[in-house]
Amino acid sequence: MTDNKPNNSSTPDEIDLGQLFKMISNGFNRLGVAFLRVFLYLKKNALILIGLLVIGIVISFVLGTLSSKKLKTETIVRPNFDSTEYIYDAVNEIQSNISSKDTTFFTEIGISIEDLKGFRIEIQPISDPEETKEEADQELQYLKLLQDFKEESFVVDIVRSELTKKSIIAHRITFIYINAKKGNLVAQKLLNYINNNKYYSNLIKTYRDNAQFRIDKNTLLISQIDNLIDNYTKTLLPDNKERAQGSVYMENESALNMGSLLSLKNRFLKEIEEKKSELTEQTEILSVINMGKTQVFKKPFLNNKFFLVPMALVILFFIISFIRFLNRKARELQL
Repeated sequence: MTDNKPNNSSTPDEIDLGQLFKMISNGFNRLGVAFLRVFLYLKKNALILIGLLVIGIVISFVLGTLSSKKLKTETIVRPNFDSTEYIYDAVNEIQSNISSKDTTFFTEIGISIEDLKGFRIEIQPISDPEETKEEADQELQYLKLLQDFKEESFVVDIVRSELTKKSIIAHRITFIYINAKKGNLVAQKLLNYINNNKYYSNLIKTYRDNAQFRIDKNTLLISQIDNLIDNYTKTLLPDNKERAQGSVYMENESALNMGSLLSLKNRFLKEIEEKKSELTEQTEILSVINMGKTQVFKKPFLNNKFFLVPMALVILFFIISFIRFLNRKARELQL
């Protein structure tokens, strides 16, 4: 008879939970040891680190005292005639020429290189306050409701107004300079340079001529409608009480639709108002909404020398210490 012996051997794939917990415990121990080593390192070099911070603050204070205080002028503008890309290119061109000190470029504008010492120009869009999801949903529902009245003329005006508000974005051009007396003057000359473009000048002339033509034409048509109504109302039959409402009958029994004529007249008047507003607002490539006053330029915290110089010294100390550690370990391996 063969004895049936129990098979107590485990497969190679089985994991000993005791060994797993032991490995985890060893990992935490090593992490604790590493933390203690970092603590001891900082404790050992605490005086050096504090000294570097103090030295960095002193250097920052000296540099801040020696450097001139910078000023800025913020100008809110609105691009016209789809000229946003051109304006950004023009601003980048000006800043590039300032950096390279292009004398020829600025002489043509009437600006001296000496007046551009410490000068800088920047542009960025002025974003509207962030629209919440609830506001966006409400606006979508509003447009859906207007769809039911799409045949009405007022809906076209509302949609046009909404699209105009979404498409036209104001921008802020910031001029940073040192000379308070000449800073605004230089900024104005640079704005004039941006507005002086041959292509857009011809476009503006054509646009204004077309708008004025529409105004004159609509004014003439309105006058003709008024004369037509006045002349026809004088020929009304005395028995007009029996006539259909909204129509005027002449002696030859032909009818004049007063409602259509008045509606057409109102459309002409509205178009005249729109064209006059456009002629007033869009006279240049770049419409200046507000030319700000001179104010002190305050740098962001991360760009402040009082923060960067001490941190740079501390980081440099850590790098040197790490290099010395690697050098020591390399020597131990050679032994």
